[in-house]
Amino acid sequence: MSIINYTEEEFRHKQVLGKRIVELRREKNLTQEELADKIKIAPRSLSDIETGKCSPNAIIIYRIAKVLSITLTEFYSFNEKISQK
Repeated sequence: MSIINYTEEEFRHKQVLGKRIVELRREKNLTQEELADKIKIAPRSLSDIETGKCSPNAIIIYRIAKVLSITLTEFYSFNEKISQK
């Protein structure tokens, strides 16, 4: 099993990415359970991603963007208010 030691910047990115997912999910009026079901992961896993406890892999990011009907560019367009919270 591999353990990743994140830099401060990488750790912050995980948190901002998680907040971005919450923002996008809420814009589509989806619960964590609904989105988790649509992207085929456990609700607890989505919760861990949204809180920055773990990072989603590329497939999960792709699935989230597809379910939310956004491009990957839109997915990674972080709002300044999110990144500063």
